[in-house]
Amino acid sequence: MNRLSSFTFSDLSVHRLVTGPIQENTYLIRASSGEAVLVDPGDDAPDILELVNRTNSRVLGVLLTHAHFDHVGAVQPVRETLEIPVYLHREAWSQYSQASSAAARWNLPFVQPAPPDLELPEGAFSLGTLAFRNLFTPGHAPGHLALCSSHGFVLSGDALFHGGIGRTDLPGGDHELLLERIRTQLLTLPEDTVVFSGHGAETTIGQEKTGNPYLRA
Repeated sequence: MNRLSSFTFSDLSVHRLVTGPIQENTYLIRASSGEAVLVDPGDDAPDILELVNRTNSRVLGVLLTHAHFDHVGAVQPVRETLEIPVYLHREAWSQYSQASSAAARWNLPFVQPAPPDLELPEGAFSLGTLAFRNLFTPGHAPGHLALCSSHGFVLSGDALFHGGIGRTDLPGGDHELLLERIRTQLLTLPEDTVVFSGHGAETTIGQEKTGNPYLRA
């Protein structure tokens, strides 16, 4: 998988940048107007900001699917440089405040970001012309959200991967809850919905319904 990949959905573009030692996927979602959001800026802030500049994007905010350290490591420099707010589901705020401790257990350098600015709600949510339906998908982490676009894609965070699901042996994990939420919130989407995960390559809902070994009945 290339470090930077771009996809087009009508008047939206999705740019995926692989960041950091854990190979986390950071996403820039950009409308044709130039309005954009950053999703899960995990690491490598200079590269994220270069992508924003190269695409001539006007970023309106940072949206976080969950609060694990590998998804929030570039939050502080990005929010300070672009002067934008950070959105996170309220149930994830406690884990967010402990991100530096979690990174230390991996012996990775990490700067604890300041608290989120605003709650990222479940259900309909929009910034400028960018609209999502936020699907509540805990199990991998508290307060986990998947961000679904009517343009035919979903940002699944670490809930669902190509051929896999999120690990549930971390604090706040719940395997049965994760499976239930994947089946009721994600696998009910149209089968041609493109799934952009927090790690690894893209897939589709149809592919995962038939080929994901963790989701077999």
